[in-house]
Amino acid sequence: MSIRRQILYATFCMVFVICGGIRSANAEITDRHREVVNQVFTRLLAVMETPDGWESWPPTITVIDPGIANAYASFHTVDGVDVPYVEVTVTTIEKIANFDPDVLAFTIGHELGHLYYLHGHKRLKHYKEFGDKLTGIRLAFTREQELEADQFGMELSFKAGYSRQGLLKDLKAWRNSSAPYCQFEGLSVGHPSWEDRAAYLLDTPQQRALWRSLSSFQTGVMFLENQHYAHAESCFRNVTEEFPECYEGWANLGYALLMQYCDALDEEDLRLLDIGHLVVGGFYRRPDSLEPPIRGTIEKLWFEAVGALREALRMGERLNVKDDFVMVKANLAVAYLVRPGGKDVGQAELWFDQVFTALRNEDKAKTLDPLVHASILINSGSTRGFNEDLVSRTLKLLAKAKTVRGNVAAVAAMESALQFNQAVALTANAAPEEQKTALQMFENYLDGMTSASSWWPLAYNQYVKLAKAAGIPPKAKGEFRKPGIKDWRAITAVTLRNGTQIGLSDKMSAVLEALGPADVEIPVIEGTNFKYYKYEKLGVKILATREVLAIILESSAAPELTIRRPGLGGAEALIALGMKRQELEALVGSDWDVELTHLFDVKTLHQLYRDLGLAVRFKDGVVSEMVVAVVPLNK
Repeated sequence: MSIRRQILYATFCMVFVICGGIRSANAEITDRHREVVNQVFTRLLAVMETPDGWESWPPTITVIDPGIANAYASFHTVDGVDVPYVEVTVTTIEKIANFDPDVLAFTIGHELGHLYYLHGHKRLKHYKEFGDKLTGIRLAFTREQELEADQFGMELSFKAGYSRQGLLKDLKAWRNSSAPYCQFEGLSVGHPSWEDRAAYLLDTPQQRALWRSLSSFQTGVMFLENQHYAHAESCFRNVTEEFPECYEGWANLGYALLMQYCDALDEEDLRLLDIGHLVVGGFYRRPDSLEPPIRGTIEKLWFEAVGALREALRMGERLNVKDDFVMVKANLAVAYLVRPGGKDVGQAELWFDQVFTALRNEDKAKTLDPLVHASILINSGSTRGFNEDLVSRTLKLLAKAKTVRGNVAAVAAMESALQFNQAVALTANAAPEEQKTALQMFENYLDGMTSASSWWPLAYNQYVKLAKAAGIPPKAKGEFRKPGIKDWRAITAVTLRNGTQIGLSDKMSAVLEALGPADVEIPVIEGTNFKYYKYEKLGVKILATREVLAIILESSAAPELTIRRPGLGGAEALIALGMKRQELEALVGSDWDVELTHLFDVKTLHQLYRDLGLAVRFKDGVVSEMVVAVVPLNK
């Protein structure tokens, strides 16, 4: 046997001979063993990036029965090419995992971590450099490598939709078994104990990384970005159930609930509340398919939102998080401005006071996004008034924000809201010049803000009143320009290469009937119908509950997308994976609300064309992924 092969297999021999742990008499390897292993392995690989350093990928996985609980990751060389593989023992499947995919996922994810970081190659390199001089290290991975593989396995498993309970069961089972964990874990020297591993993985800084790798958290962020607040609520409820100490999850849950509550406020609600124009996404109506079933005040949502936001503050305090939670407190202030039964200016002002106290620290204020800072100023005007100082500070922040790519539409929306508030303030002054200025401001607002805004009819009523008082014929509602009608129609469907068309909001049952079962199903929330459906040969992945929410094009098998100009017989153009970045940007133009945003992974950025309903990922200057989402609202 070659030295290389001795290094790769010596550990298994020593594990088998010297370790106690769980043993079982050699048993038959059944289809049940293979099915659960293949199911977990396929699901993990579906969300795992192809690692650098392997000419041959993906690895294979095999069930073996040496009579001991273990799992292995290694490689053998065929014609000069290193071929990776994973092996899992029958005893691991039966005694450690008890055939539970959630438990088995973390064991297999750990082994894939060893392959991802090329730990076997690094150990071989170490042997070539040091030979038998460091025998204990040669026969085992270092502590850091094991913890690195542990962390990778946890994050990958969560990304694939497996639960935290599975992680805890897995750690406990291996600890109780005293069995080695992988092919290279023959010696305890340099290896952390299972207690140390659990402490590392469940320590607060590491949990933050795990929180963000949960499919629910990542998908929830995507829904917040696209203003699908009910789906975001479902995601963040799952996060807070899995990780009750996740203050970020509580904060996002509170925001999602508050936005649903605000979505349900209609023109009459806003008139009764008698507040200025707030800068929150919830005040924009959706297309019919996204309209709340009942508009008007929904008190339960408000109380749940406030409760979740307060829980974020409480959890942050308990964990001694060094954060002033400016946005959480600002959202609480907004909540009290729209409180059921009438605004509570006193409570709103208390929260705004805490926000502005924190922002007196210039260093902290500088780290706050200018758009966020400007939104806080605009919203605070509902309690503090829209004086010249507030208007001046807000405009300076918006001017700064306007220099950042992708902020043009958001800045325009905030400028419109500020103009609305200024116009309302001017109407209280009977001077003709002030009334004339207010009239012009309302007209500008109506021409620049989407008529889907719940504030728009309020502004129109004020505009008509002022115009008639000035003896000027008011414009009809249809005469105002409708913002958001850009150079292209929004994308609402994708036609696959086999001719099947998938439309946003289509019933997923109909899609499954047309396409057949998916190659891989990845739950966003375990035990629900909230899933990714991956069709390898079609090059698409569909995010859906009962209805299609997003369509992800991610491989060479994916179809092109057709975009069309407005109007009957409008010209069309094609965009596709592999398209050069400059070609795509030349087609969509520079007037789009382009944002760099995280959709499915906090480590991955997409370029979001919000008005078009399309997000794009680039690699090496070409389009590498496209995501079609439910048409978001133009702001």
